[in-house]
Amino acid sequence: MGTFSRFRVASIYLAFGASLLFGQANGKLQIHFIDVGQGDGALMISFRGETVLFDDGVSGICEKPVAYLQRLGVTKIDYHIASHYHADHIGCISEILALFPLQKDALDRGGQYSTAVYTNYLKAIGAHRKTAEPGTQILLDATSKTPVLIDFVASNGNGANTTNENDLSLVAVVHFGKFDAEFGGDLSGYRTGSYEDIETGVAPKVGQIELYKVHHHCSQYSTNDAWLAVTKPIVGIVSVGDGNGYGHPTEKCLERLHSAGVKTYWTERGAGATPEPGHDFIAGSIVVEVDAAGESFAVSRSGATVDRYSVW
Repeated sequence: MGTFSRFRVASIYLAFGASLLFGQANGKLQIHFIDVGQGDGALMISFRGETVLFDDGVSGICEKPVAYLQRLGVTKIDYHIASHYHADHIGCISEILALFPLQKDALDRGGQYSTAVYTNYLKAIGAHRKTAEPGTQILLDATSKTPVLIDFVASNGNGANTTNENDLSLVAVVHFGKFDAEFGGDLSGYRTGSYEDIETGVAPKVGQIELYKVHHHCSQYSTNDAWLAVTKPIVGIVSVGDGNGYGHPTEKCLERLHSAGVKTYWTERGAGATPEPGHDFIAGSIVVEVDAAGESFAVSRSGATVDRYSVW
């Protein structure tokens, strides 16, 4: 099935910067996938201006997410969600919260982890920490006709017997009108000597989605066929860093995404597979905007091109 066979897409070209940095509330749901290098960091801004940070970047290169948030004009973070405790996901929490104070909860999978980065994370979030168990929810713009719901559907391996930190990733699904997006950190989809297949069991809890933050930077062990058959994403976001030592994004992961008709946007070129024209776009920081009714969405890449999609 071709990339464009399952949905309508139109592109419009704008002057540089006109579409990328929306900044404050604009009556739409915004999700900013920040180019943080080889790690994850995404800011969601509700249409009334509540902010949620999904992970926060790579320890040691925090100038990237900090500068992006400053350019947006962000003044605070309402909620912080940590997918898991690796340094490429929670490495910039201190630097960010020092400039953009946390207002409400910092949600994570609970438990403990024995690294300096994790200890620093605990210190930064302090009394804001809250364990997000399956069934935990966050409601944004609660008094509006179309609130934003973040539903935590799985964590800590979804019942699998595993101690692998990637497998333990927290899984959050964002619902806004008919639009749905999934954030699952570094979940695995294949059983190996190190990993368990978490994706197959989690997929029915997630359901059909439009937007998929591709698990584990598109490693060969993520994004299995069973996951894609159930969730059916239209767009996949690959958060990846140039010159990484893991070979991300991998050909195997991308082949599965292409076979499922998913169009992918990469924050950087990475150090793995070659992007396929018409299927993959190296986009820098990526902004997804969902219209006020949640019936269509747009993906802005490199501040110059906007691709528009209908929801399922």
